[in-house]
Amino acid sequence: MRSTDKARGGVKSLRLAAVAFGALALAATSAAAQVNKSGAGGLAPPSNGSYLVPIIQQLKLDKKYGLDFDIKLYPNPDILYSEFAAGHATHIFGALFNGANFYVRGMPVQLLFTVSTANHAFVSKDPKIKEPQDLKGKTVAATTSSGFYGMASLFLKQNDLDPRKNINIISASPAAVQTQLLAGRADAGLLFDPALSNMLTQGFHLVGDMNGGIRKAVGMKPDAQVWYLGAFAYKSWIDADPKRAEATLKMWQDAAKFYNEHPDEADKIISAFTKVPVAALKESRKLHLTQFQVEPAIAQKDNLDALFRGFKEAGFLAHVPDAGVYYAWPKK
Repeated sequence: MRSTDKARGGVKSLRLAAVAFGALALAATSAAAQVNKSGAGGLAPPSNGSYLVPIIQQLKLDKKYGLDFDIKLYPNPDILYSEFAAGHATHIFGALFNGANFYVRGMPVQLLFTVSTANHAFVSKDPKIKEPQDLKGKTVAATTSSGFYGMASLFLKQNDLDPRKNINIISASPAAVQTQLLAGRADAGLLFDPALSNMLTQGFHLVGDMNGGIRKAVGMKPDAQVWYLGAFAYKSWIDADPKRAEATLKMWQDAAKFYNEHPDEADKIISAFTKVPVAALKESRKLHLTQFQVEPAIAQKDNLDALFRGFKEAGFLAHVPDAGVYYAWPKK
């Protein structure tokens, strides 16, 4: 059994957070200016973290708020977070727990706002595997180095599933997880959008309620949002121009509003940009997998703190951050 996979994932996250600690962090603003005008970084398609980018660009929402949003998109999370740690981006859009990880490692980083909820889930094509308990004794493919595997491990624990005793977890990249499933070499797999929605259109089904299990595991309310992606930035970038930070928040709020209120048009824009089939995007909406809701992170402090405690328990956070991790937006 891959009993060290989870530990490796946690250590990997901590190492990423520690890159260029100190002097490089303080030089973030000037270094980012050499990369792109906005200093923003994010994940490239097909990551759902890129879904709102083409909406911002096509509707010219950056110009509406006096911004020049030429975000640089990176092919995978490791590169994105390493570039941010090295000062090659002033603010990025990624997993909020990674922003917390930078903070607890001593880097001057603050969480700005939420972007989307968690959209990871276990899937299977076996009609006998419908609930978490059905995974006992089964082989499950998962990207154990990904941040959400930490939360998925809480979901497993909540359902008396232990990778060391009654479930066989095989570590694989996101693409390899799909390959394992399609080839029938795994009974189930842990996926996230858009791969999740795409597989659900090919005869696979969800196994249990991932977010519901996580809420129970970390003591959240039944209707609480399980956040995953959001925006965080170097404190120096925020303090240098608070109005710019506020404009960035409003720009993303407008993009999320368009996504939610104009689904057909939004999906066409996203599909053209990401090459994700419109059918998969519609399936995601139907199952409420990818939900975009942009609001100040500090307004979601209770929910985020609960999730951070879960990430710490799973070994993906060294400590639960104190209140200083949240940017205190000026009161109107």
